[in-house]
Amino acid sequence: PALPEPFETERLESWTKLGGKEAERFAGTARYRLSFEAPNVAADAWLLQLGRVEQSARVRLNGHPLGTAIIAPFQIRFEAQLLKPKGNVLEVEVTNLSANRIRDLDRRKVPWRIFHNINFVSRQYRRFDASNWPIFPSGLLGPVQLVPLRVSQPRP
Repeated sequence: PALPEPFETERLESWTKLGGKEAERFAGTARYRLSFEAPNVAADAWLLQLGRVEQSARVRLNGHPLGTAIIAPFQIRFEAQLLKPKGNVLEVEVTNLSANRIRDLDRRKVPWRIFHNINFVSRQYRRFDASNWPIFPSGLLGPVQLVPLRVSQPRP
């Protein structure tokens, strides 16, 4: 399959709406990259809230792996020292489901089942067919927020 062309965007939405037919049928991983300055706020740690993710996200900050978020809420906590005053680079690699690819293959009648209907069995034991599936949203849909965290001391 052809890979969608790289593109830049100012807004977060499903990549199935941004990259044409190849993006609609793409199943795999896309990388989002953002350069930013640290907020001028005191924090002991930070919570990176990714908002809506379709389907999983692997996150790096300044080349340091922060973790993988696979279920809502899609958020990752990290120590304050990982955030530089300037020149931060956030990378989020989002992997979607293979549903859009399977839909495309069935619509184009491309043989892809290795074991015929053993891969997927319908409840009625009919031939599995995804050609009428909708296009599922894919990617980092946001909103993305960086929330400062402070250590609090219990009151006496």
